Amino acid sequence: MAVQRDVYAALGSRITGMSESTGAAMGAVAFALVLGMIHAMTPGHGKAVVFSYFLGARARPWGGIAMALKIASTHVLSAIALVALFGSAASMFGRPSGVAKGVQVTSYALIVLVGLWLSYRAIAEARRGSAPAHRHAHDRSRGLLPFAIGLLPCPMTMLILTFAIAHATLAAGLVLTLFLGIGIAVTIALVGTLGVVARLGIFARLDPSGRAYLIALNGFQIVSCIAIVALGAVFLAGSLG
Repeated sequence: MAVQRDVYAALGSRITGMSESTGAAMGAVAFALVLGMIHAMTPGHGKAVVFSYFLGARARPWGGIAMALKIASTHVLSAIALVALFGSAASMFGRPSGVAKGVQVTSYALIVLVGLWLSYRAIAEARRGSAPAHRHAHDRSRGLLPFAIGLLPCPMTMLILTFAIAHATLAAGLVLTLFLGIGIAVTIALVGTLGVVARLGIFARLDPSGRAYLIALNGFQIVSCIAIVALGAVFLAGSLG
């Protein structure tokens, strides 16, 4: 709570000072960008889910960036929508409250459901003795995962917009939330790309034509999907507690 108050005070001075000069505006934008990167390192942004997913799914490094952009945009837009509809009632010192709390629970529940479906598909493929399907076979279910993660409203976005509305500087607030979202996307993209690279490094040591390679493919996919379910369940239990 103390850190939230300090950040809130710093954001407040940045937002109100943006109109003073170009340098002040650029400084505020840089502050929001770095803040977004640091903010995404805190719990609740799905980094463990994203890493687990890419450790088990065949994807290129661009896949981590694409998922990060989807998560960050949904994360920020859900917060903007809640503040626009419910104002400060959606946030208490940056923590979701009221309707926002319900959206948070929904986000975690969706992560569990998507993880269960992906686990079912992965286990079915392993039982058939086939390699995990190419990406297009799972686009619909996998496409829901970044939405489920990002649906959780961004508390920092709610802080910025609540302050901006109270001080009649909505345009400045929206600009800062844009760069906050970019910063969040950068951190999540690094985590996703790390998962992709880790998987490529592991499988580079195996013979693609061997039986061990197929077993490892299926094994990693099953374990990663189960990890998504477990992480979502932990988040869900915490939000209900």
